[in-house]
Amino acid sequence: MSDSAEKTPVEKTKSIAPWKIQFWVLCAMLALALLGMGLSQAMEKGAWEYWLFVVVVYAALGLWRSTKKAKQKEQPIRKLIRRELAHWAMLLVFLGVVLLLERREIIDRESASDIALLLLAFSCCLAGVHFDWLLMIVGVVLTVMLVAMATLEQYSIVLWIVVILVAIIAATIFYFKSKSGGSVVESFE
Repeated sequence: MSDSAEKTPVEKTKSIAPWKIQFWVLCAMLALALLGMGLSQAMEKGAWEYWLFVVVVYAALGLWRSTKKAKQKEQPIRKLIRRELAHWAMLLVFLGVVLLLERREIIDRESASDIALLLLAFSCCLAGVHFDWLLMIVGVVLTVMLVAMATLEQYSIVLWIVVILVAIIAATIFYFKSKSGGSVVESFE
């Protein structure tokens, strides 16, 4: 067989630069958050099922990335998996409390959506410190998007411009830092 033979799917996956995979994971996570923000504002009962789905996806992506990194460094992963699953499970518990407060009409739907997004952002930042730096970027961007949404509500076009600009800036910083071979948050690793 010649060297120019077609690559298998596994070889194609291995030939993709690691920064490209990280970049697209970041973009997918931010896109899920943007969609959730829109759904939360548009739906009568909020978007609780969607946010639960987002938490599960974020947890799965974070777990996949951190276990992959641990395996590459030949570190044990059992304890890491337990800690990370506990982290995301606690977020689900706190989101359940927020849902209970909303259903009992202690807080309104809009406040509950904002609190849920803030809890998700905070959990992402903590996961970024303890497990995978990519989640810290997601957490910071979610926080900026929440603040922009809360303060620029009456200027919806300005809001979306700010949100998109923040996402582009975060992705650009990530792209150039990762492409240069450095870690975006080296001090946490």
